[in-house]
Amino acid sequence: MEITDLAFNRHIGIKKSDKDVRLRKQPHLFNHVNSMHAAAIYGLAEAACGDYIIENLMAQFPDGLALVRQGSIKYKRPAVDDCYAQVDVSHSSLQTCIDTLKKRNRAIFTIPVRILCDETLIATAKFDWWFSLK
Repeated sequence: MEITDLAFNRHIGIKKSDKDVRLRKQPHLFNHVNSMHAAAIYGLAEAACGDYIIENLMAQFPDGLALVRQGSIKYKRPAVDDCYAQVDVSHSSLQTCIDTLKKRNRAIFTIPVRILCDETLIATAKFDWWFSLK
């Protein structure tokens, strides 16, 4: 599975590149002040986390189940152009999650995300993911 396989992500135009997840500006994603709608930016951040989970946990635990438990975002400035999201997880955090999964068959994994527009930080987000092994 890829994040671009999900209907919502396709609907808003999520694209995956080699180093991040992208969302280009489109008229149907703009709000009343002519910037990217907050929900679209939130969706981009969540999709970047999902991509990270697929590449770093599902690859090792293909029968695992990942669900967002909670998420928060802080918007810093309007996004008026194409945006991209980058996950910022340390190797030690990933390893702790993997170790917990091997020991308990479940873990909560916190994933921080930076959302940028033209190299300018427009938002930061954090998602807690529930991951369990079947």
